[in-house]
Amino acid sequence: MYSKRTTTKYIILVIAILILLLTLILSLGNIKEIGNVLIHQTNYLYILACIGLALVYCIGFQISLTILIKRKYKDIGCFDSMLISGSEFFFNGITPFSTGGQPFQAYALKRKNMKLSDSTSVLLINFLCYQIVMNIFSILALVFYYKTLKEQINNFIWFLILGFTINLFVVVFIILVGATKFVGKLLIKLIYLLSKIKFLHKLTNKVPAFEQYVYEMQTAFKEMKNDIGTILIVMLIKSISLACYYAIPFFIFYAVGIKLPIDQLFYIISMTSFALTICVWLPTPGASGGAELAFTTLFAGLFTKDLAVSGMLMWRLITYYLLIIYGFTMYVMFERRNRNEDRIIH
Repeated sequence: MYSKRTTTKYIILVIAILILLLTLILSLGNIKEIGNVLIHQTNYLYILACIGLALVYCIGFQISLTILIKRKYKDIGCFDSMLISGSEFFFNGITPFSTGGQPFQAYALKRKNMKLSDSTSVLLINFLCYQIVMNIFSILALVFYYKTLKEQINNFIWFLILGFTINLFVVVFIILVGATKFVGKLLIKLIYLLSKIKFLHKLTNKVPAFEQYVYEMQTAFKEMKNDIGTILIVMLIKSISLACYYAIPFFIFYAVGIKLPIDQLFYIISMTSFALTICVWLPTPGASGGAELAFTTLFAGLFTKDLAVSGMLMWRLITYYLLIIYGFTMYVMFERRNRNEDRIIH
């Protein structure tokens, strides 16, 4: 688990990236005009609506993981499960590739006496459900709006498709490993063969850990097949939550005075889902840099330069930095709650 020192380093990194991005982004437009848009032109009722959608997204994701936790281990209370689930937004937000959430959740579930194998299974199922839903949104965006995408961003479309392909490949890979014993065994043999190469000999030490991971993944898939009803409910909740999250730019546009017809809502949801799906594998915390670029590129035709910067700043503050604060609150509440319980026990 991350120490306080490591966590602090990641927080400092996020703040440094924020300062750097703000400096670069504000240099693209007229700072005075951007400030005028943010202070005088913005309708903050729509901003409140965006914050509401972000909270619906957070709570929906917490509920979906809580359902999976309670299904596996009923002794963890719903409130603790919600706190553990919500901490993901903080740890994913401050770590490269959004890799920090699951390790903390596994650690937190272990503190609540859940077996490591059970928590690994739950977190794998939760991650896979999220990836499947996210990719469904992106596939719909490509199916319905590929021509529009190509016309709007021209050669940049290949970069977007590359990011989408990587993300889709990861999901297909996980499904193949989890659903078929053959692929899992093939991968283990491949790693073992690679370890015979001199400069890759250290891979030998990784084989047992990978075998365990494959076993846990296949166990998780068996559980999914045996309780398809719960999985469908979890995916439905995640779908509604992500739709709310992806709809936030639509109301950001309204906030800065761009009144889009309501039939453009699905277009905005599709474009946002595609933008975020292709950025998920960027190594910076929260895909910083890539997310901002994708947003401004995809929606450039709807904005003047100063409105583009203002809208993107508000979108990023709500969908990334607000979620970090929300997740940090969940984390602090969980730690305090458990410290109090430990005092009572001892």
